[in-house]
Amino acid sequence: MKILLFGATGMVGDGVLRRLIVASEVEKIVAVSRKELATHNAKISVVIEKDMFQLQNLHMLGGFDACFFCLGASAVGMTEAEYRHITLDLTMAVARQLLPLNPNPKMTYEFISGGRADLNAKQMWSRVKAETENVVLKIGFHDAYALRPGYIQPMRGAASRYRFARCIHALVAPIYPTLQKRFDRAVTSTDLLADAMLRLAIDGNVKKILSNSELNNLAQAKGNST
Repeated sequence: MKILLFGATGMVGDGVLRRLIVASEVEKIVAVSRKELATHNAKISVVIEKDMFQLQNLHMLGGFDACFFCLGASAVGMTEAEYRHITLDLTMAVARQLLPLNPNPKMTYEFISGGRADLNAKQMWSRVKAETENVVLKIGFHDAYALRPGYIQPMRGAASRYRFARCIHALVAPIYPTLQKRFDRAVTSTDLLADAMLRLAIDGNVKKILSNSELNNLAQAKGNST
């Protein structure tokens, strides 16, 4: 399987990348990034793109089985217009550029949303995420999914760029297995998320918007490691 990955320099994308490296189903990973990655492996090729709205290396972005879109940013301190631009507008800009290069029945497009995405939510970020989900599912790929993880524990050395988040992850790490089992509806990991994404790309799924527990169940049902 050949996978196109966006967001590999962020905690979630890097964690997913680290899991994909050791997945036997994955033959090749092309990471599209604004800068070089912290993770290196023979399976990985990096395509540097300074402006994701106007991709310059389209000749290198065709013929993939799946695109895992892990780009994202916190809405803290942003206006709704600013957050919409870097969430909905950016996701759609990338999708529209990739679609002609990966026509049916080839590519599965997977968008990491948020656990509380809701068109009717009071929180601005939640509404924008839900809007983005709707557009992703309708844009025209062979298959598409919106994933709604809750708390994500980084695995295999992946780390947040934010010190406060790193402290929380360090505190949670010793008790993560217990938390994940007890609070399956709200807790997952980058390993489980990557495994679920792989299963969706390989096997497909009737449901197109998946909750945290559904993602965990999908990953674990196939005998994947946590």
